[in-house]
Amino acid sequence: MKLEKAPVLNLFRLEIDLKNHENYTQKVEEYMLNADHALFMQSGHEDQKEYKNYLIESYQDDAAYQQHEDTSQVQQFEHNLKDIVTSQVKVELYPEFISTKPEKLAVTHDNDYVVYLTEIGVQLGKGDEFANAVMKEMKTAVEKENGILAMIAGTIMNQPNEWFSLEVYRTEEAYEKHLKTKHFKKYLEATKYSVESKGLHLLKPDCIVDQGEIFYRP
Repeated sequence: MKLEKAPVLNLFRLEIDLKNHENYTQKVEEYMLNADHALFMQSGHEDQKEYKNYLIESYQDDAAYQQHEDTSQVQQFEHNLKDIVTSQVKVELYPEFISTKPEKLAVTHDNDYVVYLTEIGVQLGKGDEFANAVMKEMKTAVEKENGILAMIAGTIMNQPNEWFSLEVYRTEEAYEKHLKTKHFKKYLEATKYSVESKGLHLLKPDCIVDQGEIFYRP
């Protein structure tokens, strides 16, 4: 599905006590696998003293997002999280790029997929330079690399120099192979003077839902 208008893109940071993570995983799978209005959803965690979870979701437009929000399953999910989540922050993103493989996904926690979430601070005045390089690299990666399933990038609303990117790989080996490609090395070279800060989060995906063949670029 090629999107002509900017879709809705949200990122949630959730902190969960270790003893509650299995319960959270069960609830998030049930919620995401039945989210009929979503284009893409992914929930994954970093293994630390307190489990840091990241949930990213995308909808075709505001109407689809509102339809989703009005469903009873959203209300039930929010109710279920009250006694599980110790901290929650929602980050609204402006979508800069979305591309996923044609295959549809409904992946549960028992999987070998690898997800990398990257936070990038871009220097003032270098936004267009960085955007052109990263979108070209992501598009090429999804088209040419079998091991990549999705590439998503967005900027924080009203903070265009603060970027997030989400990359979904079939395996860790697919990620390592990606790092050796010409297009990735070219991206690093093209952005070495525009990136001010970078934070990389390796996530173990608990659930991935993808309607397949989604493409958006402003």
